[in-house]
Amino acid sequence: MWIDNYSKSELARPLIKRSVMLGVATAMAAFILASSAPPLLAQDGLAQPYSARYAVYRNGKLQARAEFLLQQQDDHWIMKSESIGTHGMARLLKFRDYEYVEGHFKGSQFRPLRYVHELKWMGPNQDSSALFDWNSGTVEVTTDGQTLSFDLVEDALDPMSMQLEIRRRLAAGETRLEITLVEEDELEAQTFRALTPERLETSLGCLDTLPVEKVRVGSTRFTRFWHAKAFGFIPVRMEHGKTDGDQMELRITELVISGKAVDPMPGCAAAQNH
Repeated sequence: MWIDNYSKSELARPLIKRSVMLGVATAMAAFILASSAPPLLAQDGLAQPYSARYAVYRNGKLQARAEFLLQQQDDHWIMKSESIGTHGMARLLKFRDYEYVEGHFKGSQFRPLRYVHELKWMGPNQDSSALFDWNSGTVEVTTDGQTLSFDLVEDALDPMSMQLEIRRRLAAGETRLEITLVEEDELEAQTFRALTPERLETSLGCLDTLPVEKVRVGSTRFTRFWHAKAFGFIPVRMEHGKTDGDQMELRITELVISGKAVDPMPGCAAAQNH
């Protein structure tokens, strides 16, 4: 999904370097979910297939739709995300952002094997990929035909796999998250921190969420994610932008967990009056 990748086009020029649902973190406060809602996922229960749809806004105006999928395929797991311009400039530019990753779980931690990112629009297209070789301890990153090789650190991840790692650590109760991200030309250490739990109005109803933000020093940029604890810390909202400039936002519209659609629940006003 993802929110950092949009900076490569007119759709979202101000977004951060690279990633979906980078991929991402949020959490929860106090709304009691209906009994029909999917159960809280344990830390080792993150490997539960799901799909989600999001509406993408730029400065409050609808620009695109985004879809995310996590599913098992034989002994591997795959993640896919695709964003397509549907309104405004994104539609005129025929914007399409596609990400794919496959890997496996080592215990409760996801280890990527292959990552692919394609960004297409009416301008120079951009393609990149990463091949993780955990046996040799290296990762090969190819960007627009040029390949670089790096030594892997134990927790190095691509932007999509980082979503699962953030969810895992939130489920474990961590509030400060240090993650090494495989970028186009480097391995970069990134830090995220959990904020105060927040009740959030969404298309799925009123959700208790845990906001997480990327730590930046001396910058007007911000990146925040809201993960719904009742749904295994799946991100339900994402924001990125500058306090003095453009802002992008992803809002969840649909969620299916293990083949079961999550029905909309009461809004926050109804929950308060209950």
